[in-house]
Amino acid sequence: MKKTLKTVSLILCAVTFFALVPMCLTASGVTNDKIKAKQAEIGKLQALLKEQKETSETARESIDRIVSEIEETEDKKASLLRNIDSISNEIDTTNELIKQYGDYIKLKESEISETENDLKKQEEALVEFLRYDYESGSVAVKNIEFLLNSASLSEFLSNIYYIGVMMDYQEHMMQNIENTMVRLESQNYDLNKAKAEKEEYAEELAVQQAEYRELFDKAIEYTVKLDTDQQGFETILEASEDEEAVLAAAIKKAKEEEAKLIADEKEYQRKLEEERRRKEEEERRRREAEAAAQLAAYGNDGTFMWPLPLKKFTITGWFGYEPNPVGSGIRFHKALDLGSPGGTSIYASASGVVITARYSSSYGYYVMIKHDNGMYTLYAHASKLKVKEGDKVVQGDTIALVGTTGMSTGNHLHFEIILENGKTRTDPVLYFEKICKQHWDDSSRYDELNNPRKQYYTP
Repeated sequence: MKKTLKTVSLILCAVTFFALVPMCLTASGVTNDKIKAKQAEIGKLQALLKEQKETSETARESIDRIVSEIEETEDKKASLLRNIDSISNEIDTTNELIKQYGDYIKLKESEISETENDLKKQEEALVEFLRYDYESGSVAVKNIEFLLNSASLSEFLSNIYYIGVMMDYQEHMMQNIENTMVRLESQNYDLNKAKAEKEEYAEELAVQQAEYRELFDKAIEYTVKLDTDQQGFETILEASEDEEAVLAAAIKKAKEEEAKLIADEKEYQRKLEEERRRKEEEERRRREAEAAAQLAAYGNDGTFMWPLPLKKFTITGWFGYEPNPVGSGIRFHKALDLGSPGGTSIYASASGVVITARYSSSYGYYVMIKHDNGMYTLYAHASKLKVKEGDKVVQGDTIALVGTTGMSTGNHLHFEIILENGKTRTDPVLYFEKICKQHWDDSSRYDELNNPRKQYYTP
C-alpha cells in the first residue's frame, strides 16, 4: 500500500505540474504526443484504481468472512458458555460432595474415637476382671473348692449357677470386645473409603476446573482474535476507499485535462487546415498567375507550363547533340538543362500522377510524372523531392527543389518531355519556343552538330 501511495503521489504531482502550464496554442500547436502522454497517465491511474478496488474488495470479503465466522461462532460460543455453566454447576456439586464427605469423615472420626474409647474401657475392665480372678488363684480350683464348701444341695446348685453367671459375664465381656473391634474395623473402612472418594472427587474437581479455565480462555481468545482481525481489515478498507477517492479524483482531473488537450488539438488542426487552404489558394493563384504570365509573355499553348519561375533560370543545355560535359566525345542530350539557384522550386509542368520519385546514380534525385494526356515529363538532379510515387499533382505544384545530385556539374534542372510510348523524347523547345528564343544566347547550341536539327529522340 505504501508503494501505491507513493506512485499516486508522484502522478498527482505530475498532474498538478501540467495543470500549472498554460494550455495555449503555440507555433507547433498541441501535439498528439501530449494527448498520448495524458492518456497513458490516465491508464496508469486507472490501473492503480483497479488495483486499489481489488484491495478494497479483498478487505470487504475478509470482513464478510470474519462477520460470518463471528455469527457462526455465536452458537459455538453460547454452547461453550453453556458447557462452562454446566462445568461450573458440576464444580459446585463436587465441592458440595467434598464438603459432605468432609462432614462425613469428621463424623466417622468422632465415632471411631468413641469406639476406641469404648474398646479401651472394655479392655481395661476385662484386664481388671482377669487380674482379680488370677489373684484369687486358679479359677478352676477355686470353683471346685467353692462348690465343695456348699452347706447343702440347694447351696451347691446355687453356687453352680453363680459360677455359670460369672463365666457368662466373662464371655459377654469378650464378645463385647470382639463386637467393638469389628465395629471399629468397619468404621475405619468407611473412613478410608470416604477419604479415597473425597480424594477422587478432589482430582475430578481439579480436572473440571482446568477444563473450565481452558474453555473460558479459548472463548475469550477467539472472540478477541476475530474482533482484532475485523478491526484490522476495516482499517485497511477505510484507507483503501480513501485511496480510491484520491485516484478517482485524479482520473477525473486527468480526463478533464485530456478533453482540453483534445479540444486544443482540434482547434490547432482547424487553424492548420485553414492555413493549408490559404496556402493552397495562394499556390493556386500563383500557378494561375505564372501561367498567365507565361501566356502573356510567350503565348504558349498551355499544354505544358514552364517548370521554373520565369525570372530564375538560364538555359545551360539544349536538346540535341553536344560535347559530353561529364566525359569525352559527343552525346545526344535528350532534354533542356535549366540553370537555377539551389533550392529553387520545380513545378509540375502539367497535372498527372507521380510514377517515379527516387534517387539514381545518373539522374540523382528525380521525379517522373504521367500526365492526363498520356505524355510524361521528367525532372532530374534535384536537391530534395517534395512528392512520392502515387501522388496526384496539379499543374504548377512544387514537386522538388533545384540541386546538383547525380551526374551534374552545377545546380540545374534536367527537364525532359516524353511521348505517350514512354520512350521517345521530344524537344521542349516545340512547346516553349518563344521562351527559348528569348534565351537563345544563354549557352552554345552546337548547330553544326544538329543539322538538320532533330526534334525527337528514341533510345
